[in-house]
Amino acid sequence: MKLTQKSKTFIRYLAGPLLFILLSFVIWKELTSKNQLPLLIQEINAAFLSERVGYLIILIALMPINWLLEAFKWQIALRSIVPISLFTSFRATLSGLSFSMLLPNRVGEYLGRIVYLPSDKRADAVAVTIVSSMSQLIWTLIFGLIGFVYLFPQLQRSTQLGDVLLVFFGIGVLLILLLLLFCFFRISRIATYLSNLFQSERLRNWLMGPTRFDSRTLLYMLCISLVRYIVFLMQYGFALYLFSVLLNPFQLFATVSLCFLVLSSLPNFAIAELGMRGVVGIWIIGVYSTNSAGILLAAFSLWVVNLVLPAAMGALLLLGVEKFWRNE
Repeated sequence: MKLTQKSKTFIRYLAGPLLFILLSFVIWKELTSKNQLPLLIQEINAAFLSERVGYLIILIALMPINWLLEAFKWQIALRSIVPISLFTSFRATLSGLSFSMLLPNRVGEYLGRIVYLPSDKRADAVAVTIVSSMSQLIWTLIFGLIGFVYLFPQLQRSTQLGDVLLVFFGIGVLLILLLLLFCFFRISRIATYLSNLFQSERLRNWLMGPTRFDSRTLLYMLCISLVRYIVFLMQYGFALYLFSVLLNPFQLFATVSLCFLVLSSLPNFAIAELGMRGVVGIWIIGVYSTNSAGILLAAFSLWVVNLVLPAAMGALLLLGVEKFWRNE
């Protein structure tokens, strides 16, 4: 079904703000119903005026490691198309973040990255970037599913969802994971088959990069994605400890992994992302903690450190793209 112009306008300009308003209302109701607003102010003061500020320092220090790992993975993915330096890949990754703040579901990341590539390689780079993203999504699904199984008894008691819906959710995630693993490790064959099937020169050029992936490169990207996922977990853990949301290691792993899974499966808009992170965190991490204010502040701090700050840096780097090409 083809969308009308009115529908496209609504999705592009109104869906995000309306979702943001709805999520903000849900968060406000959560905080006021449980008398969390005074605690929110108290947690902010305590976090920055106590020894807990060390958690914030570690959280910020892990941010460049997080995006350097992503840049390294993208550099490896691009080897079959065009070799670039790690520094260029890092600049492109941050610039992609700045674009992603403007478009839904971070599709802008691709646009921001490819401006650092030669014009004749940009279309090819989109396909290999998608494969690179698949390697990260695989771990999100694997650990998210483990977290879901661990939390299943608690979710039965604390949510309004029925057992059938929870089971269907778990089965759905498992099927998507198996399909993704199948496609990921056979991406070269699939890309070759599609390019031969449609006999399109444009599609064939677009799929050229994925046809050159070998098992070693794919495993390498998976390993980097695993390390990056661990950094994610550590950052979220330090953010929660910063605001007195104290969980044991198993609870932390299960709840944060499930949060990542749920967030990756929801349609997202940059303007509503913070609210979505807050609501999902309160609902899932709230299974073990009544500190809704701390959970919300942790989500906010992670959003600022991992997305807003690097996106601002990426926007500044974009100002130097023209100079970058002159130097090239």
